[in-house]
Amino acid sequence: MRIGNNYLGMMQLFSRINGKQTNISMPFGSGTSAKRSNAGGRNTLEDLLSGHYKNSYGVEGMCVTGRSDYKKIIPVSDEMKNHVLEDVKLGYYKYNGMSGDNEAEWDAYYRKNNEYFKTLKREDRLSAAWTLNQLHLGISNKVSSAIKEKVPGWTAGKAIPEGLLDEIFADESITSMVSGKAQGAKGIDIRA
Repeated sequence: MRIGNNYLGMMQLFSRINGKQTNISMPFGSGTSAKRSNAGGRNTLEDLLSGHYKNSYGVEGMCVTGRSDYKKIIPVSDEMKNHVLEDVKLGYYKYNGMSGDNEAEWDAYYRKNNEYFKTLKREDRLSAAWTLNQLHLGISNKVSSAIKEKVPGWTAGKAIPEGLLDEIFADESITSMVSGKAQGAKGIDIRA
């Protein structure tokens, strides 16, 4: 009984020191860690024993440990290819070629990716993730090269002249990467 009283007293003390209210009925706080445990990606004991691990978005079959067989380009939906293109555009229009610091944007992007992975066969999920990542990198590299061609000395994070991105993203070499008709995209030919 005395240990419990000391615990409550210490929680109230820490609460006053921090100037915040602490939910003392939840032993480890009620912040982000409590939310994460209910995120849907939590592996149960049964999952761990059977080897059916889930990622933090609740998608099974996404473990890469000891594997490299997933590193192959596979067909992905046009919707997901456009989703990748929109994320690349966001990085250039809003953050001048950087990834930005908005966690809500990151979460929305990866949440949609993971919802898509759930629709695929378990054995194709990692390859689809690899494919989308390669598409993202390919488009980003192509856009960066095009900017550097027009603005010598440009580096990610520096301002991009107005209108230049509209011109670059309208170019057929970019749109063909998304449509799956890329000819010189270093192996990124993603057909639906």
